[in-house]
Amino acid sequence: MNRRRLAFGALSGALLALATTSLKAQLPEHLRDYPLGPIKASGGLIAPFFDGWIDNGDGSVTMVFGFMNRNLEEAVDIPLGPNNHIEPDQFDAVQPTHFPAYDQEDRRGAATTTRAAIPGTTIPRGMLRERGVFAVTVPNDGTEVWWTLTHAGHTYSVPGRAASVAYEMSSAPRALGSLNPGIRFSQGGPEASGREGIMGPRITASVGIPVTLSAFVQDRGEREDYDTESSLFPATATWIRHQGPGEVLLTPVREEIDGADWGEAATLATFTEPGEYVIRIRVDNFTAPDSRFGNQCCWSNAYVPVTVTR
Repeated sequence: MNRRRLAFGALSGALLALATTSLKAQLPEHLRDYPLGPIKASGGLIAPFFDGWIDNGDGSVTMVFGFMNRNLEEAVDIPLGPNNHIEPDQFDAVQPTHFPAYDQEDRRGAATTTRAAIPGTTIPRGMLRERGVFAVTVPNDGTEVWWTLTHAGHTYSVPGRAASVAYEMSSAPRALGSLNPGIRFSQGGPEASGREGIMGPRITASVGIPVTLSAFVQDRGEREDYDTESSLFPATATWIRHQGPGEVLLTPVREEIDGADWGEAATLATFTEPGEYVIRIRVDNFTAPDSRFGNQCCWSNAYVPVTVTR
């Protein structure tokens, strides 16, 4: 009886191994090295994601993109060029070149990186995705926008297209009145309130010498008619390296600003290498009960270009 059991077990193991090998062979070549297994500290994929599209009501649509870094510890840099590009070319160079590694075990939904910590409520537990990093606006005529990333010998491309209502997003107030917060670089200046954001004035800096980056932010929620604990919630500003060749120390990385009026968010940025950088400021109101990162609301982007010399 024991011999029969051993023989049956050996046969079952062999069949399972054969089936696994056969299934792996049927997978596309670029997916064979990424089985459904534990996420590794490094060596995992970097993939672009199309988050959805917004009908602007003026004959144009806005395509929203994010990414996944499937590593627990390795932050990856992919410079603009053949390994990180957008088509059509007119939309190229707005995408990130720095892809932080997020800690999926943070029970508060916080995100951290191995290069510059990003505490806060960026990524829900169990997710390795950064949503709504940038967006582009195109005519609503079927135009497609493709983002391609190549890393560690693997290439992934994702199309942005306004074809499926399942991917349509809304800028309307949420269930309890939350809206995308506002961002300005000067009082009374142009305002960003969405993923596409605005570009601030260029800052010049020197390697190793801290420089102040700042913006004015505000919660824009319309909650007067809803039963919420407050009509306005704090706007949380998070500073993130979007593009650039070297590490950047940002102090603080994150701060809360009273939502009652336009308040100033600021950070000291210290650059380790010369070059051209873009620092993204993401402003959310995730303290509101109807605003969550995984629900695609409510946060806005703005970008600060920085030229760093020695």
